[in-house]
Amino acid sequence: MKAIITGITGLRNRGVEALVVPTIEQLQQRQPDLAISVLTDSPDYDELRLQSLGATPIKDYLRRFSNKQWLKKLAPVLKFYQPLSLGYQSNLQEIRNASIVIASGGDVFSSDYSALDRHLYPLELALDAGVAVVFLAQSIGPFKTQKEADKWLEVARRCQLVSVREELSYKYVTKDLGLDAALVKHTADPAFLLQPPSSEVVATMLSNYGIELDKPKIAIAPSQAICRYAAQDYEKHILVWTEVVKLMVNEFHAQVLIIPHVQETNANNDDRIFATQLLQALEYNAQVHLAGADHSAAEFKGLIAACDMIVAERMHPAIAGLSSGICTMPVGYSVKAEGIMADLLGSTTLHHELLISIQKFLNVDLACEAVTNAWKQRHEVAHHLQQVLPSAKQAAAANFDMISNILKS
Repeated sequence: MKAIITGITGLRNRGVEALVVPTIEQLQQRQPDLAISVLTDSPDYDELRLQSLGATPIKDYLRRFSNKQWLKKLAPVLKFYQPLSLGYQSNLQEIRNASIVIASGGDVFSSDYSALDRHLYPLELALDAGVAVVFLAQSIGPFKTQKEADKWLEVARRCQLVSVREELSYKYVTKDLGLDAALVKHTADPAFLLQPPSSEVVATMLSNYGIELDKPKIAIAPSQAICRYAAQDYEKHILVWTEVVKLMVNEFHAQVLIIPHVQETNANNDDRIFATQLLQALEYNAQVHLAGADHSAAEFKGLIAACDMIVAERMHPAIAGLSSGICTMPVGYSVKAEGIMADLLGSTTLHHELLISIQKFLNVDLACEAVTNAWKQRHEVAHHLQQVLPSAKQAAAANFDMISNILKS
């Protein structure tokens, strides 16, 4: 049997890696003989991460066809452009030979990234070839147009399973979009199952970065891309973060660890660039440290878990904090942050005090007030998370029980 994981841009985005690694591990635990391939934009880099797991990265040649209807129809028989044709044919054959195609990616089936067609296309090819298709732990939509919603529904209705990682998406898919509830399961993000390194290894990493283990520590995960996604002012973004970090250092007497969770080759989506600009704005304050090595998602999770709190504009550093049981304050621009926080924290008051939109965060007074409130209730939040995490991890594992049953059938 063979599984292909799609929805993957590449593991330079550690959020993608945080999804892919536990997915592979959980599938292998249930189906030891399952061969697993990952359709990706960066197979050369991803091979470094996947080799030890026994999974194979495959270069994605399908994306260039995904929004060109006439090329879609001609692609299977194209002969005049061999490099393009051979890559496409290879991808197509991999999909046709698969037992199941698993759509990962977390939130790629939305209107946020203008890439809906690209991520639906391999699923359409699989369904046309009679291959089982599963949406794995997604945040779906909301779609900005009916055309986008219809495109997604056309594929989803033909799938064997649509699992969603938070209640908001479940309600949106089943009630607003009208997808048959029998197809949809409310689970949790696979990243809740990502295993960090040992505490000894994490302590060594922190020491290497100059972090004193016995003093307060706050992780931050600012996003280079969030202002582009949310149409906000980039320079104001730097200024607000500068004041927030000064608050953490001067008022909380905390050491600050910057987590550059996404490190794409595209400069617009490389968090190291924003991190460097922030360090410059802070005049390289000795209490602010950049976790700048080529860390895995698991290593970043270990670093985050060792802190007292995290403020994160990227969703998966936030999930790393939540799944490690530390106070987590997401800065959100889409449904995913609100949905996941609501699922875990339950209390409307509690999760709304911790969650702040990027629009409000760019008001420096509101940002500093929200960070201060989060810091004050960090112990309460951590205690609450310890109570609910077993259920969340069980829900994440349920994804793979269902996929295993589909493979067996």
